[in-house]
Amino acid sequence: MTFFLVYAALLLGMGLLEALRESRAKSGRDAFFVNSRASGPWQVGISIIASCVGGSATLGMAGLAWQAGTPAFWWLGGGACGLFVLTLFLAKKVRESGAHTMPEMVDAFLGRESTASLPRPILSPRRLVAAVIVPAWLAILAAQFTAMGRLTSSLTGLAPETALIAGAGLIVLYALLGGQAAVIRSDVPQFAMLLAGLATACAFLLFREPPALRTVPLELVNESFPPARLGYFMAVIGGSYVVCPMLFGRILSARDTRSAVTGCRIGVAGLLLCAVLITAIGLACRGFVPPDCAPDAVLTSALERMPAWASLVLLLALLSAVLSSADSCLITASTVLCNDLLPPRARGGVGLCRAATLLLGLAACMLAARGHGILDLLLMANDIYVSGVVAPVFCGMLLPAGRRPAPGISVLAVACGGVLGLSAAITGNPVFGYWGMGISGLLVLTGALRRNSPLIAGEL
Repeated sequence: MTFFLVYAALLLGMGLLEALRESRAKSGRDAFFVNSRASGPWQVGISIIASCVGGSATLGMAGLAWQAGTPAFWWLGGGACGLFVLTLFLAKKVRESGAHTMPEMVDAFLGRESTASLPRPILSPRRLVAAVIVPAWLAILAAQFTAMGRLTSSLTGLAPETALIAGAGLIVLYALLGGQAAVIRSDVPQFAMLLAGLATACAFLLFREPPALRTVPLELVNESFPPARLGYFMAVIGGSYVVCPMLFGRILSARDTRSAVTGCRIGVAGLLLCAVLITAIGLACRGFVPPDCAPDAVLTSALERMPAWASLVLLLALLSAVLSSADSCLITASTVLCNDLLPPRARGGVGLCRAATLLLGLAACMLAARGHGILDLLLMANDIYVSGVVAPVFCGMLLPAGRRPAPGISVLAVACGGVLGLSAAITGNPVFGYWGMGISGLLVLTGALRRNSPLIAGEL
């Protein structure tokens, strides 16, 4: 309990400090949305890593390594490949856009009719993309809250329901107070704890007797992880890193383009390092946890069998992983809701965004506590996002200046890809998702070739 209280006090202190800085500097939306665009390259890179290596990635990847071997590396390895593509093709454009959120950029790259004679349409590409992002990230947040509750319960001894409320309340409060600035600054100590915990657990498990990895073959694919699954990881998981509102938020917070690109490169290296560490931990758990253990419970089972000191270090690392991912999901959802989904006249300042942060946090907490059926439906929004948003936005951003599809074509592209992504989620057949990505991207490219119109000045 003492560790949790100290941790909570530090995070809340960061949030309060950022709120006071914002009030004195009168920086408003820039501070809350993009850390006043003051993040250096290491802040950007570490925040990217901390946001991506969440509880689901850590627990799920270790379990997959325990079950399928070294190909589990592709869980975060595929994400690192996607982030590399983002770094190579998009990072510079993202930072130079001067936007506050990813959907705000959609106006410029996927088209918007905005003239005196043609008012903004009700269903614009920007609003449709935002409408997909908010429920998708709310679902991810609810899943992180669930993991947070379990870890908080283990650390404090509180009942699971009470631990869920305590953990979720901590995340919501400091994100509400400090916004993106508090999230980015807290990511640095959280990543340090995560890395220390993973390294400690890896060393403990690897150097026990008999050596854990002596007979483990190095494989890219195997019977438990066939090439088709690798393709899914690269396309769906990797694709979600190429165009990601959470990662775009980190890039937009950079002080300049060079800091943004360098930060992304640091992020790629950090994800690869974490992928190696977590895969090694999962492999080293073979023979350490019972053979009938469920893959998702491998790390929690290992915690029960480790010495108290090692168990505490790993538990704090897992707690840091969940916190650093959950706060990023919450800020992403609330800023997109306020900046892009609400009608222009309803968009307010920081006060409205703080209210949205509180409401979304409460909704995610309720879903985590009792809405498992609804949560499963919301998780489908992530499949809709990858199939309907990633390819159109990526293709739109690669188009030369002055070319863009008509807004109606962009809406059709997102809708078609989203429907096929939903079909993939319902049927369990990833082929529908692949078709969705291909068709949605092709529609944007075809629409741009058929229509050559200059960008509207000041669209962003």
